[in-house]
Amino acid sequence: MNSRHILAAIAAVFLLLPLAAQDQSNTIDQTQTQNQAQETEFVSVFGAQLPQLDPQRAIFSNEAQIQTALYEGLFSYDPQSLDPIRALAQSWERSADKKLYRFTIRENARWSDGTPITAEDFVGSWFRMLDLNADYATFFDVIVGAKAYREAKGSEKNKESVGIKAIDARTLEVTLVRPVAYFTRLLCHQSFALIHPSLYKVKDWRSAIPYPVDGPYKPVSMTDSELMLEKNDQYWDAANVHIPKLRMIFTDDDAKATSLFNTGYAHWLDGPGNFDQILLQTAIQYFPIYSTHYWFFNCRIAPWSDQRVRRALALLLPWDSIRSSDLYRLPATTLVLPLPGYSKTKGIEAPNRDEALKLLADAGFPNGAGLPEVTIAYADYATPRSIATAFKTAWEKEIGLKVTLKPMVPATYYETIGNRADASSFTLAHETWIGDFADPEAFLQMWTTGAPLNISGYSDQVFMNFMEQSYSAGDDARMQLLSKAETELLQSGACLPIYHNFAASVIDTDYIEGWYQNALDIHPYKYFAFGTPSVNPNVVRADLAQPSLVALSK
Repeated sequence: MNSRHILAAIAAVFLLLPLAAQDQSNTIDQTQTQNQAQETEFVSVFGAQLPQLDPQRAIFSNEAQIQTALYEGLFSYDPQSLDPIRALAQSWERSADKKLYRFTIRENARWSDGTPITAEDFVGSWFRMLDLNADYATFFDVIVGAKAYREAKGSEKNKESVGIKAIDARTLEVTLVRPVAYFTRLLCHQSFALIHPSLYKVKDWRSAIPYPVDGPYKPVSMTDSELMLEKNDQYWDAANVHIPKLRMIFTDDDAKATSLFNTGYAHWLDGPGNFDQILLQTAIQYFPIYSTHYWFFNCRIAPWSDQRVRRALALLLPWDSIRSSDLYRLPATTLVLPLPGYSKTKGIEAPNRDEALKLLADAGFPNGAGLPEVTIAYADYATPRSIATAFKTAWEKEIGLKVTLKPMVPATYYETIGNRADASSFTLAHETWIGDFADPEAFLQMWTTGAPLNISGYSDQVFMNFMEQSYSAGDDARMQLLSKAETELLQSGACLPIYHNFAASVIDTDYIEGWYQNALDIHPYKYFAFGTPSVNPNVVRADLAQPSLVALSK
């Protein structure tokens, strides 16, 4: 049994022992000892799925969080505003046409083994990503020649045709296919992080620990339930990294996670936990994130490729009940979470039967007559099931449309709907999308014609015109054009947003400084520092009404 499991069990028993059985002076001594430990080690608790250590293969949000400690690229996110801030880039410049970027690498950039970081390290890391052609390799398609290179086979690959060049040891030059206003934000993503050359061909990174990294912390050990990191003294900004050690625990045991937090052993629950049993309720962080649950039509086949038909069906739905605030904390009428500077998008918000019937008649389906059967695919959970049932009920009632519900095994649902070889397997399906970088294009690029992530097959020239105009527009005009593009997408009925998602964590932000609520739910570890707990951890008191030990939360 792992030692941390033992400590958790002891902590749980400790809460139940009667006051008479406790030596109060010992309790104080233990508290002081644990407080001292907490000043040198920060403990996070994640779900039981072990993280992928290779940042170029990682796809889950918990992995992105963990990798903020280990890896860094040219830019990283400000922990509060999410603005991109210079990391390994000491400075940068951009050409007048906004396509050529030149980055100067920090002079004091070092790997954790002490060797200098050079521009060639970026070239090698980024080409490894293109060679892997992993999930996020499409992010590199904004770079000249990147898409052709990653899709080429063997000897057909030509590195010289790709706009990634090391001009000298400290100068990296990147050429884009078009102006990309969010490029520095994109460079914050872990897929653009640095990988040490010794790891390029390693498949099991866990077995390679300790291996060289460039982030604020370096890996020390990993088991089936824990990952240990310690401060990287070679990190360029090591002077501003305040916590010496990080311990990450992986478990799906809600009771265990809750006990670890309530007893002061764990500082952050990022996933597991019984929130109603958290003693310090003000530590529960609940906030909207850059994520939306939406449904979409299969636009690859007729008549669903006709926006008149899609919009008509969307206008027959009882949106007030489907998006009821009784069901969701933040019902969504737009795909992109409204943010400052981007809030003029207009989606379908209410039914309009008269317009719907007119659209159907114009499309050759008067009162819905002649429309083929609709197949609604969904992961077999309660919420998607209830939404699919609401769609079915409304369409059968309004126009007598034949609708079949197609529940799928959740574990294979996304793989199934994403299989373009079987494009006719569904009419309508759902997805929950989390923006990978803080910009509307994180949601809108996936709807562009031919985009790898465009599983709906949506293709609309008006939408594309707005998107293409936005590429060379200034900041304010760009946001207006993107808003128009999203409005076109939503009004066409291709995308039907239902609700925006919330993130939930448990962390005492008085005690842990540098952790902020933000729309990406990403909290870089380098900014964490210990402050003053709301209530000192593990302070005990005798409850006069009930003579049992009650541990006050932090």
